[in-house]
Amino acid sequence: SVNDLPSFENYDMAGRTYRYFTKEVLYPFGYGLSYTTFRYDSLTLSKPKINQAESVTACVSVTNTGKKDGEEVVQLYISTPVSKSPRAIKSLKGFQRIFLKAGETKKVNFIITPEALANFDEHNNAFIVNPGTYKVLVGKSSAAGDLISCSLDIQP
Repeated sequence: SVNDLPSFENYDMAGRTYRYFTKEVLYPFGYGLSYTTFRYDSLTLSKPKINQAESVTACVSVTNTGKKDGEEVVQLYISTPVSKSPRAIKSLKGFQRIFLKAGETKKVNFIITPEALANFDEHNNAFIVNPGTYKVLVGKSSAAGDLISCSLDIQP
């Protein structure tokens, strides 16, 4: 509802876009219709711990569980550790459109680079990858119920 949004005079990001909105929405970011259904399983990372300059690969299995062939847009989100400066709840960092025949399963890979993990640091006036535990989320939309997740530890 419009009543859930901050006032027009409030320029804070809290409560705006899927990245900062905490309430349930009717149509989450990335929502789409299909004539079939999909299941996401086995989200894994090539390494559970990396340093701030490394990349990591996320792999997820997507299965067409319906009776019709169909396309799905597999979406990758990153949720950063708690910080003193405001951070998005989650941010879209990648997506891939795949076609699956009924009953077919495909593995989808995403390379997560340091740039995808970085947040702007006002004190240093630069994008920085902070150490801590990040959440890697993959699914069909930004809605919590549509996502599976795993943890990625970033070492200094």
